[in-house]
Amino acid sequence: MKLTTEALKSYEEQGFLFIPECFSREEISVICDQIPNVMDDEAVGRVLEDDQKTLRTLYGVHLNNKIFRDLVRHPRLLAVAQQLFASELYVFRSKIVMKPAFTGGMWGWHQDSAFAQYYERISSPKGGNAILFLDEVNEFNGPVYYIPGSHQQGILEAANSASTTNSSLAVAPETIAKFASVQGIVAPKGLAGSVLFVHYDTLHGSVANISPWDRRNFVITYSSIENSALPNKERPAFLSNPDLTPLIALSEDELDRIFTQK
Repeated sequence: MKLTTEALKSYEEQGFLFIPECFSREEISVICDQIPNVMDDEAVGRVLEDDQKTLRTLYGVHLNNKIFRDLVRHPRLLAVAQQLFASELYVFRSKIVMKPAFTGGMWGWHQDSAFAQYYERISSPKGGNAILFLDEVNEFNGPVYYIPGSHQQGILEAANSASTTNSSLAVAPETIAKFASVQGIVAPKGLAGSVLFVHYDTLHGSVANISPWDRRNFVITYSSIENSALPNKERPAFLSNPDLTPLIALSEDELDRIFTQK
């Protein structure tokens, strides 16, 4: 998929690009059928909500599951990410954000680049996320909020302080208020199969899901091979992938088989 000049310009200005219904309903069904298998994989990292019962996030889903491993190389995701992030890429991390109905928790305002810098010691992280909607995302089920153009500020000081602790990389409320008052806040919504590409530095967060509808997202964090840091060996592979091999998009033959796997 080759992006238009207008799409590239929009991404450069906004810090994200939304492509509706990039995958079909049938393809999404095949992907979602794999989630129970991923949940049974002992190599996958699990994070629970504050109630210590509700599953919040599954990390490293592409490491052992063939469909998710193939998805990170799917041209509809990888080829677009390579154009937007202007680099050869490897998978730094993959995850499924579960955001279940009634119990899915909030995510505070943050920049993903601040975490890459803090934990992986990458001075100027280059890359971003490809977010595949596994459910319809609407105004009720906890869509992610973004501040357009916030990526142009780089890593903000509130999230880049030497005194910042492991558990406190959130951006200060006054910083959010300042940017939002000028640039506004948007919450991309769409049917399952839609994809959102987001710059590492774009400010984002989400409210709790108190609706009766799940809001699952498959998130691939693509990192540039130009990032000048080795994986943090103190971190598990599902959080910091040790394989820095540049990704190559699937061939036509491989694409024909990806959604017919048993």
